[in-house]
Amino acid sequence: MNYEETVKKYAELVVKVGLNVQPGQRVVLNADIDAIDFVRELTRASYEAGAREVIQKLSDGPSTQMKYEHAPMEVFETVEQYRIDETNAYVAERIANLKIYSQTPELLKNADPAKIAASAKALGEANRDYARAVGRFDFTWSIVAFPNVAWAELVFPDLKGEEARLKLLDEMIKAVRVDQEEPVEAWRLHNEKLNARAKLLTEKAYDKLHYQSDRTDVEIGLNQGHVWLGASAVNADGVEIQVNMPTEEVFTSPDFRRVNGVIGNTRPLSYNSAIIDDFKLTFKDGVVTDFEAGQGYEVLKNMLDNDEGARRLGEIALVPDDSPISNSKVLFYNTLYDENASCHVALGRSFPNAIDNGKALSKEELLEKGMNSSIIHVDFMIGGPDLSIDGIKADGTSEPVFRNGNWVI
Repeated sequence: MNYEETVKKYAELVVKVGLNVQPGQRVVLNADIDAIDFVRELTRASYEAGAREVIQKLSDGPSTQMKYEHAPMEVFETVEQYRIDETNAYVAERIANLKIYSQTPELLKNADPAKIAASAKALGEANRDYARAVGRFDFTWSIVAFPNVAWAELVFPDLKGEEARLKLLDEMIKAVRVDQEEPVEAWRLHNEKLNARAKLLTEKAYDKLHYQSDRTDVEIGLNQGHVWLGASAVNADGVEIQVNMPTEEVFTSPDFRRVNGVIGNTRPLSYNSAIIDDFKLTFKDGVVTDFEAGQGYEVLKNMLDNDEGARRLGEIALVPDDSPISNSKVLFYNTLYDENASCHVALGRSFPNAIDNGKALSKEELLEKGMNSSIIHVDFMIGGPDLSIDGIKADGTSEPVFRNGNWVI
């Protein structure tokens, strides 16, 4: 691997396809200092695309650990108004916002779960308006990743230091198609394929989906007028963006009131830098009524207790087991990557544009239609080679959608 050339090529793809930076636009890069090589190339590529200004907002993993170790609880229970104003400015001024995951998913494994929960709840409450704008794609945003050593050593325990980091970078590069000769063209073709699949599912107009596997047996109702979405989104200015890189999913928001059965995870969930694994959720009439976890029980409990909507579904996403990330056999311990190796669902907030005319509806109107509202949106993976999904229509007839973890329509 030519490290410098690879990082440059990756940054150019994110700027051209993920953010699709427009002349005169301002760009904010949110990253850990371990991703500084990538941040610099993103800055360069953004200016070359015509950005008016690139703002770097850098954090530091070990310093964050110190905060959770030493800062009093009240620090995690409040969010200063200037921070709320800043995120709202992203929307008002249409500033392109890029989030770069680069810290180990186990960063806060030794932190007090109560502090993690308090911080998540405070941020969720403070950023309600911002989160709604994110779900409506009112401005440009995207999420990508770049490895650090601790994360890489978690993924590849037989490797150490820079060797592990470069190995993880190599896997990331493949997942986002930067290894291909023309990455931008590769994404165009990939986008077309996913959008065609989403269009087909929308036309099917299923009333509900029935999921069955070794860990899951659940029926999930769909809203009347629901819309399946593909890879790209179009922001309020009519600019096409890719909000997740990589992505292999088509997704929609279910009717949160019509979920009944048991859903079990098939890959670990990293939530607020703590791992939750080997967990199952029992749903009745759309609400989680019981749950268990082999790891991270308290973190899961605190997540579910964020608000009423945290115990209801806001997204279902279909990803074949025969996908590039799944076929790599790499467990990334990061939802951005692992969700694109597996069918998944999300607890919490729905996507307004996953229903006809949803962006024009109020929060109350969306709730009436079965679209969930919450301060959280947390994806977790439920797919695998034994997953079957049936699409059930309003007249009760059904047809296979997935068999053995893969598409059959």
